[in-house]
Amino acid sequence: MIKSKLKQIASKENGIYSCNEYTRIFSDGSRCPEIEHKIQFSYMDCVIEIYINMGFLDVANINCILSSSIKPVHFKVLSISPFVNLFLRRNSRFRVKCKNKRFKYFLENNALPIFDEVVGEKNFTPNIISKKDGLSNKIIMEFHIVFPDWVDVFEGVVVFFKAVIDELKIQ
Repeated sequence: MIKSKLKQIASKENGIYSCNEYTRIFSDGSRCPEIEHKIQFSYMDCVIEIYINMGFLDVANINCILSSSIKPVHFKVLSISPFVNLFLRRNSRFRVKCKNKRFKYFLENNALPIFDEVVGEKNFTPNIISKKDGLSNKIIMEFHIVFPDWVDVFEGVVVFFKAVIDELKIQ
């Protein structure tokens, strides 16, 4: 089911899907089966790469390498779990740090609510940063995949990155 869902996302975005299965051997002789899924596709001259590591780490990393024609905006999005939000009682589970007020408003009101619709009360806690890496600018999202139906999140992730790229093209 996981492979078919990820292949479906890759084909919908005209991208490439690959899967690598191996066994990680630790120094004490123990072994852990690992599965790495990778989806790569382009959108408006930007490359979006989704890496999913299932096994020891159970994490997803999404890298968006921005086109050189896009002026980058530096920002950071931190999130808290729904359980912690019960005590903090915030309206949003996301905290945005960005000096550009217009882009911060876009993230808080247009882009991040995508995840509220897709995820609901699941323990989806992504951390998102933008940074300059050598000559290219990147947007990086990282989160754990230890919650039910985690594979359903990736459609929302793709929509989020497309919306961010569209907004950055406007600025």
